[in-house]
Amino acid sequence: MSNRTKAMIAAISVMSLATVALIVFLVTRIGSDKNSGPADITPTQTASAGTDGSTGAPAATSSPAGTDAQDPEPGSVTPDDNQTTDTPAPTEPAATATPTPAITDDPNSPIKANATVNASELNVRTGAGTGYSKLSVDGKEVSLVRNNRVQILEAVDDWFRIMVAVGDRAVEGYSYAPYITPDKGSGFKGVSAIAGAVDIESERYKDYDNILREWWYDRNSTHTLPRPGYANDISARFKDYDAYYANTDVAEGDKVIYITFDAGYENGYTNQILDTLKKHNVKVCFFVTTGFVKEAPETAKRMKDEGHLVGNHTKNHPVLPNKTDEQVEDELRSVETVFKEKTGYELDRYIRPPQGDFSERTLKIQQDMGYKTIFWSLAIPNDWDNNKQDQVDSLGRFKADHHSGCIALVHANSSANAKALDSILTFLEGEGYRFGTLDELK
Repeated sequence: MSNRTKAMIAAISVMSLATVALIVFLVTRIGSDKNSGPADITPTQTASAGTDGSTGAPAATSSPAGTDAQDPEPGSVTPDDNQTTDTPAPTEPAATATPTPAITDDPNSPIKANATVNASELNVRTGAGTGYSKLSVDGKEVSLVRNNRVQILEAVDDWFRIMVAVGDRAVEGYSYAPYITPDKGSGFKGVSAIAGAVDIESERYKDYDNILREWWYDRNSTHTLPRPGYANDISARFKDYDAYYANTDVAEGDKVIYITFDAGYENGYTNQILDTLKKHNVKVCFFVTTGFVKEAPETAKRMKDEGHLVGNHTKNHPVLPNKTDEQVEDELRSVETVFKEKTGYELDRYIRPPQGDFSERTLKIQQDMGYKTIFWSLAIPNDWDNNKQDQVDSLGRFKADHHSGCIALVHANSSANAKALDSILTFLEGEGYRFGTLDELK
């Protein structure tokens, strides 16, 4: 091969390498330009599944950990083993953040300090989906704490749509009812203390606030009386209104438990439950709706025939603080009238507020009608939900949470509860418990 030929080959090789290098450089530069730009204009919002379901309140991440609320039976509400509710979040598209000044006292600020967090810790739900979501900004989880300030934008069903100031950013999200409280003079209309609570004009009960609260409590592992949840400050005065969530006056050494069943509708298991109660000679209280009595009058009558108490669970299972005085009274009287017509018995004067929702005004109305209001200190996650019966561990919850003076809430529509009841009663008997009735509450 001649020297000239060798030189030509070498030149071609150099040119080829240069071309490849240029192509690599251009591709790399284009990719770099495509991914560059102002960083983190919109904070990342990451969904984090966290369910909680005994009752009525949000998941453990959106309410104080270790709490219990009670969800509604279908057709009739907050909070797994911690507090919660399976109340669906609003289905608007996931919120996005915009660079907006933080909450200040400046009257010209786009985010005004017109609400405060009244839970010990709060994670905000940010968008669509059935799971509870944590608020995440720049990839970091953010929790609000007691007395943090937020702006309420609107009430959406049982939620507030809120604007949260995080540093120099403003992020929209949703907060479940009891944990955000509008400040006086905030100018936000249409709610009292939680979304869904409407302003009610009441001349007779104008001295009693209508702040809507949802009953829930802090679970513990010590088999002692649980502490009421943060939103339930009025519980210290429950006895002023003949309201109870447990028997707090049990004599030392008296191991007693009060079992109650919510019966919003008949699902085919109530007679099986009655059979098991009869086998163990245990008396309980059933809370029935007008619909249940009309649908299953013979079963309702059997309850009384066999010595059980039968209390009031209202006509339509509404959020009572949203009703006028007259509507609250009608909700209770309807059940009284229908129960008497269908069974021949008088209804016992105990009421379980639907969903555990109450206000000072509704407690007083119920008391004036001769009722004792009955909440609970033990509840079973998901037992009201017919689609989640495979998740229900009724016996496990009784083993974990029983305590003397306990009022247990059990849903009668639950197949899991009907199957587990014999084991539950056998377990409690083995632990030395007796089964009291609500007429012991003084």
